[in-house]
Amino acid sequence: MKIPFSLFIATCLFSTGLHAQEEGDGFGFLNIVNLIPGDTPAGVEIGGKELVPGGMKSGDFTGWFVIPVGAKSLSIAVEKPEDDAAGIAKETGEIQVTEGAANVVAMFLQPDTRTKPDGTPFPPRIRIKSFPAYDSKGFGLRFASMCPQEMRFQIGPLKLDAKPLEPIVVPKWTGAGFEVMHNGKSVGKTAGSTEPGSFYLFTAPGEAGAFITVLTRSDPQVIPPWMKKDKKKPAEKP
Repeated sequence: MKIPFSLFIATCLFSTGLHAQEEGDGFGFLNIVNLIPGDTPAGVEIGGKELVPGGMKSGDFTGWFVIPVGAKSLSIAVEKPEDDAAGIAKETGEIQVTEGAANVVAMFLQPDTRTKPDGTPFPPRIRIKSFPAYDSKGFGLRFASMCPQEMRFQIGPLKLDAKPLEPIVVPKWTGAGFEVMHNGKSVGKTAGSTEPGSFYLFTAPGEAGAFITVLTRSDPQVIPPWMKKDKKKPAEKP
């Protein structure tokens, strides 16, 4: 697991022209986490622009980056040779970026309840879920499961019954490392953090009964002064 301790501003979003899609004044923040299993990186596009060259590996996260406010299309593509002739599984959703707000966006797989004419199930579908940043005023940890049903996990000595996509506050966390268990088996470990802050711990189904477990920061962010627009200042005449 990786824990970023500094704000990452993805200026590549602006150099590739994402600013042209701005729908209003102001900026928000996103931190995208890839919980999709497999060896093939996931290609991620926001507004049709590639976010990470070469794609995001399973278990990776971007760290915080700034993005203009408004509704943005988020497209995720993963090579899946068994899916179709094109060998690509792709989903597109929409995320709403609000001025000054920071959100962690998790990408994960969800079982498809449909069946094919021959009775075989469809492959899992790619899904996204947004989780708001929060201020813990110290060490803070929230646990969220992407599993399709309620499951019991153990984080250190604490046992948690996690419902799908519903974060649980992990009390009295001091930043110490811990092991995540399910049914008596380890599904992930973290070294913790020596730096106070707010964190999300995500877990999602992996391959062959395994799990993907990722710890990432979720502190509220502040727009740098040089990016703020003085709304009281009259617009310059052409």
